[in-house]
Amino acid sequence: MNFKVFVHPTLFVKVLAERKEHIKSAIKELTNPFPDSNGNKKELKGTRLVTYRLRVGDYRVFYQIDDEEKKVYIFDILTAEQAHKKYERI
Repeated sequence: MNFKVFVHPTLFVKVLAERKEHIKSAIKELTNPFPDSNGNKKELKGTRLVTYRLRVGDYRVFYQIDDEEKKVYIFDILTAEQAHKKYERI
């Protein structure tokens, strides 16, 4: 069940340089994007479209899955504090 992951390069503009590699490494793990037992991936409740959150240290990566096409679309990378302000408590 390998998914292809798509990330717009501008999402990394606001990420601290020392965290970029760690986040990129975690994103590579999204070839299996569904939540698992480690708890870092979570389906968000209360969203119109099915949306997921990946926890990477003090950053949150938000993504959606196209199961038919086997693609993952990352649409936001924020610090936990920014994510809580933008999306409420997640």
